[in-house]
Amino acid sequence: MAEKLGILLTTSPESENIYTCIRIAEAALAAGKEVHIFLMCDGVYNINNKEFLALRGKGANITLCDYNARERAIDEGEEVTFGSQYDLACIAHECDRFISFN
Repeated sequence: MAEKLGILLTTSPESENIYTCIRIAEAALAAGKEVHIFLMCDGVYNINNKEFLALRGKGANITLCDYNARERAIDEGEEVTFGSQYDLACIAHECDRFISFN
Protein backbone atom coordinates (compact mmCIF):
# COMPACT_ATOMS: atom_id res chain seq x y z
CA MET A 1 0.00 0.00 0.00
CA ALA A 2 1.43 3.39 -1.04
CA GLU A 3 2.12 6.10 1.48
CA LYS A 4 -0.28 9.03 1.35
CA LEU A 5 0.57 12.72 1.43
CA GLY A 6 -2.15 15.22 2.33
CA ILE A 7 -1.81 18.90 1.43
CA LEU A 8 -4.03 21.77 2.56
CA LEU A 9 -3.72 24.85 0.34
CA THR A 10 -5.42 28.07 1.45
CA THR A 11 -3.48 30.71 -0.51
CA SER A 12 -4.41 32.34 -3.81
CA PRO A 13 -2.65 31.64 -7.12
CA GLU A 14 -0.41 34.70 -6.71
CA SER A 15 1.32 33.18 -3.68
CA GLU A 16 4.69 31.48 -3.98
CA ASN A 17 3.11 28.63 -1.99
CA ILE A 18 1.50 27.38 -5.20
CA TYR A 19 4.85 26.71 -6.86
CA THR A 20 6.07 24.91 -3.73
CA CYS A 21 2.87 22.88 -3.44
CA ILE A 22 3.06 21.79 -7.07
CA ARG A 23 6.71 20.75 -6.81
CA ILE A 24 6.17 18.80 -3.57
CA ALA A 25 3.14 17.05 -5.05
CA GLU A 26 5.07 16.17 -8.23
CA ALA A 27 7.98 14.78 -6.21
CA ALA A 28 5.66 12.70 -4.05
CA LEU A 29 3.83 11.33 -7.10
CA ALA A 30 7.14 10.50 -8.79
CA ALA A 31 8.12 8.59 -5.63
CA GLY A 32 4.97 6.49 -5.90
CA LYS A 33 3.00 8.17 -3.12
CA GLU A 34 -0.70 8.99 -3.23
CA VAL A 35 -1.32 12.75 -3.08
CA HIS A 36 -4.54 14.31 -1.78
CA ILE A 37 -4.87 18.11 -2.00
CA PHE A 38 -7.66 20.08 -0.32
CA LEU A 39 -8.26 23.68 -1.49
CA MET A 40 -9.87 26.05 0.98
CA CYS A 41 -10.31 29.81 1.49
CA ASP A 42 -8.59 31.70 -1.37
CA GLY A 43 -6.91 28.44 -2.33
CA VAL A 44 -10.08 27.55 -4.26
CA TYR A 45 -8.99 30.06 -6.93
CA ASN A 46 -6.20 27.64 -7.90
CA ILE A 47 -8.83 25.66 -9.76
CA ASN A 48 -8.15 28.11 -12.63
CA ASN A 49 -4.38 27.43 -12.59
CA LYS A 50 -3.55 25.05 -15.46
CA GLU A 51 -0.20 23.99 -13.97
CA PHE A 52 -1.90 23.18 -10.69
CA LEU A 53 -4.71 21.23 -12.40
CA ALA A 54 -2.11 19.25 -14.34
CA LEU A 55 -1.43 17.44 -11.06
CA ARG A 56 -4.70 15.55 -11.60
CA GLY A 57 -3.32 14.11 -14.80
CA LYS A 58 -0.28 12.94 -12.85
CA GLY A 59 -2.45 11.15 -10.29
CA ALA A 60 -3.18 13.68 -7.56
CA ASN A 61 -6.65 13.84 -5.99
CA ILE A 62 -7.89 17.42 -5.65
CA THR A 63 -10.86 18.37 -3.46
CA LEU A 64 -12.29 21.88 -3.31
CA CYS A 65 -14.15 23.23 -0.28
CA ASP A 66 -17.72 23.53 -1.56
CA TYR A 67 -18.61 26.27 0.92
CA ASN A 68 -15.60 28.44 0.04
CA ALA A 69 -16.17 27.85 -3.69
CA ARG A 70 -19.80 28.98 -3.45
CA GLU A 71 -18.72 32.07 -1.46
CA ARG A 72 -16.40 32.96 -4.34
CA ALA A 73 -18.87 32.08 -7.14
CA ILE A 74 -16.82 29.14 -8.42
CA ASP A 75 -19.03 26.63 -10.21
CA GLU A 76 -18.68 22.88 -9.89
CA GLY A 77 -16.77 21.29 -12.69
CA GLU A 78 -15.57 17.88 -13.72
CA GLU A 79 -11.96 18.74 -12.88
CA VAL A 80 -12.13 18.21 -9.11
CA THR A 81 -14.31 16.92 -6.31
CA PHE A 82 -16.29 19.43 -4.26
CA GLY A 83 -16.23 18.50 -0.59
CA SER A 84 -16.57 19.68 2.99
CA GLN A 85 -14.55 20.02 6.16
CA TYR A 86 -15.42 16.39 6.81
CA ASP A 87 -13.50 15.46 3.65
CA LEU A 88 -10.52 17.50 4.88
CA ALA A 89 -10.65 15.69 8.23
CA CYS A 90 -10.70 12.33 6.43
CA ILE A 91 -7.69 13.32 4.32
CA ALA A 92 -5.76 14.44 7.39
CA HIS A 93 -6.65 11.25 9.26
CA GLU A 94 -5.86 8.83 6.43
CA CYS A 95 -2.56 10.35 5.26
CA ASP A 96 0.86 9.35 6.53
CA ARG A 97 2.06 12.96 6.23
CA PHE A 98 0.04 16.16 6.10
CA ILE A 99 1.31 19.63 5.25
CA SER A 100 -0.46 22.97 5.12
CA PHE A 101 0.25 26.06 3.04
CA ASN A 102 -1.42 29.11 4.60
